Amino acid sequence: MQVKVCGITQIAQAQALDAMGLNFIGFIFYPASKRYVLTNLTLADIAAFKPSNAKKVGVFVNETIVQVTKTVKEAGLDLVQLHGDESVDYCAALNKLVPVIKVFRVGKALPDYAGYANAATYYLFDTDSALYGGTGQHFNWELIKNENFNQPYFLSGGIGPNDIHGLEVMCKTKAGKNLEVIDINSQFENSPGIKNLEKIKTFIDAIV
Repeated sequence: MQVKVCGITQIAQAQALDAMGLNFIGFIFYPASKRYVLTNLTLADIAAFKPSNAKKVGVFVNETIVQVTKTVKEAGLDLVQLHGDESVDYCAALNKLVPVIKVFRVGKALPDYAGYANAATYYLFDTDSALYGGTGQHFNWELIKNENFNQPYFLSGGIGPNDIHGLEVMCKTKAGKNLEVIDINSQFENSPGIKNLEKIKTFIDAIV
């Protein structure tokens, strides 16, 4: 199982996570987020961070394609994660330029994801929120466990140290065969954007 840590705001922590063997490191380019990376780092800082193992992911919400591609180039990003209301056409156009992770926010029901099958490289399922993520809460995994996604996806939404058994169960469901990446964030922080590296290392060792 691969792991992504999102909401990084310090290069030293990004370097430490890369040394742990993390697969994806996420930087949030959404100004309304408490983990907005440009509050603490510049695009040049992020570009200068050249991980040995991890891929750098930029998280965007309802941004223009021109601005996303400009940020990808200037920060040296490997993938983009689209957390807003981006259309199929938008995702498809951007996916031709850089691999796209399209986020679907799950509330009482599973959103219609099927139309994005050829427009994104990955899906990501997160807990629904008016603030486009960052709730620290689970959504109901029962809503997805019997889905046949036929597309690799990230599982997000308040995943914490106590979810190891639940993730093992999820991997054995129909949906589990396409579950490629566990996306963690707020449950592994000392404060917004400042990660607890020891907790992350323990979690990784338990599930990888």
